[in-house]
Amino acid sequence: MNLTDLLTSVEIDSIRPNQLKKELDNIAIKKIAYHTKEVVADTLFVCIKGHQTDGHNYARHAAMQGATVIVVEQFIEGMDVLQLKVSDSREALATLSSNFFAHPSNSMSIFGVTATNGKTTITYMIDEIFKAYQLKSGLIGTILVKIDKEIEMSRLTTPESYDLQQHFAKMRDHEITHVSLEVSSSALELKRVHNTDFDVVAFMNISPEHIRLHESFDAYFDAKASLIRNASKKSTAILNLDEPLLIPLEKETAAQVVTFGIENKSGTITVSNIQFSSGIPSFTVSIRKPFNTLSGKRIDITSFDLEMSVPGYHSIYNALTALVTGLVNDIPIENVQQGIKNFRGVERRFQILYDKEFKVIDDLLLNQNNIDSCMETISHLDYNKLHLVHAIRGSNGPAHSTEIAESLTEWFHKMNVAKIILTTAPSHAAKNDEVTDEELAAFLKVMKQNNIEVAFFKELEDTLIFGVKQLNADDILLISGAHSMDQGAKKTLELLKKIHPKVDSVSIDQVLETKLIGMDPFKVAEKI
Repeated sequence: MNLTDLLTSVEIDSIRPNQLKKELDNIAIKKIAYHTKEVVADTLFVCIKGHQTDGHNYARHAAMQGATVIVVEQFIEGMDVLQLKVSDSREALATLSSNFFAHPSNSMSIFGVTATNGKTTITYMIDEIFKAYQLKSGLIGTILVKIDKEIEMSRLTTPESYDLQQHFAKMRDHEITHVSLEVSSSALELKRVHNTDFDVVAFMNISPEHIRLHESFDAYFDAKASLIRNASKKSTAILNLDEPLLIPLEKETAAQVVTFGIENKSGTITVSNIQFSSGIPSFTVSIRKPFNTLSGKRIDITSFDLEMSVPGYHSIYNALTALVTGLVNDIPIENVQQGIKNFRGVERRFQILYDKEFKVIDDLLLNQNNIDSCMETISHLDYNKLHLVHAIRGSNGPAHSTEIAESLTEWFHKMNVAKIILTTAPSHAAKNDEVTDEELAAFLKVMKQNNIEVAFFKELEDTLIFGVKQLNADDILLISGAHSMDQGAKKTLELLKKIHPKVDSVSIDQVLETKLIGMDPFKVAEKI
């Protein structure tokens, strides 16, 4: 692609050298890169300023590798290569990437959801709706990138803009028509989804889980809210009215807005007749106000029932988001109902690993909302004792450890929890996820103040062995925690077979066969 076309809509502040040896039209770019290891001949290299490194420090190396154009936020002295100065290199990367791949998001219906909790579950549920209507679908999120039946494991919740546009281009080439995308606050703030043509966007909930990535809670909220505020006139925005902070956004977007609530009955959609069977909800949906599909068809006032296959009160919110997304994509109600019914859950999101003589459940328990949703769901189940194995999340600070511990203790007195079985699991945590002494001390302090017994084991396997040994008939074992617990499900299921030899090994092996998180990467690659 010639450089002039590649720079369409990119605001160039100035160019160095001023006297170009050849016109921009005559400069051919074969690749865009933001890591020097990706640079080859005729590459345009974009210098990105990160939290830990600055791409400007690698510009000379990029030029040595074959980069012929460097995009910078400040000029680098003593370099012969053409430099283009921009005010925001991340925004420039997003625009350049979209141009390079010929605006692939324009070719598909793109759904993007932001929330503190539930993004992954919502995208998977919507993908089931797309499949129920026999659409070729794609999914991009925390766990994986799915292109029809092809899968690769993810590194970021929302990929960097170049990688994102590359995924979209591959989806377009595979004739994908509908895509579900998790949109993190960081992705919004760092312009990763800039120049993505969203058709449906949703903002579901917010809590202070990821404030550390932003200057303040207001900055965190504004980052997420930008998905709604920047939505185009031709798109649809979905808002959860039971989150009071989200209500004003209805008047801050050009998009068609569809709202829902369980407690707040003033929205486009309400629910009633909520019933639980073994913790799994069914309910009646009432469309109280008409709205339009993306093709302009009118969805009139009506009521119908929804049945789910996953437990939890919070699952109703996820289902309503998926429902609206399906309907505005011109998918008939009966196919939407079937897709939601087909959805069986996501790894590490209240995933029931074993459900026979006792239950084993895997959940993240990342923040208060996550803990409340998990425990509320368990409260609808019949059980004798609840055994909790928890891996503390590191590198979030003592205040975060205190908040998680306090949220857990609120439930310990409501549920039949004998003790907390705790680990820092250093052998299973990446260096930037290791638990500090201060974080552990903060957690233990809350437990001591609330007279809660703690069985502490440093290593993950010792912790899980102790937890599995506690299990008796009709008990629940809940394994929880981020990162270092990613291998917990695999280890727990293997321990079940050793410690309780009468368990249903066939059902355990079936779960292990389908797992991706925490499994051997070579075996995952074979599955994929």
